[in-house]
Amino acid sequence: MTMVPQYAPMIPTLVPEPFRRDGWIYEEKADGWRILAYKDGARVRLLSRTGMDHAKRFREVAAAISMLPVPTLVLDGRR
Repeated sequence: MTMVPQYAPMIPTLVPEPFRRDGWIYEEKADGWRILAYKDGARVRLLSRTGMDHAKRFREVAAAISMLPVPTLVLDGRR
């Protein structure tokens, strides 16, 4: 089995005003879960920034990722 490298999710920084610059696109932080999804063959892990695996909590998401037609991948998402 190929091992997908481990990544750390970006952590938002509280600032007094949103970032704005011509030609840039940004995303403001909304409350919710920040999850990195790892697919290694049939194995799917949904890791929070603290390293906790939430694949059992979000079984439908993990199942959908397991069906993607690639052997390995990393997805960054939030709920």
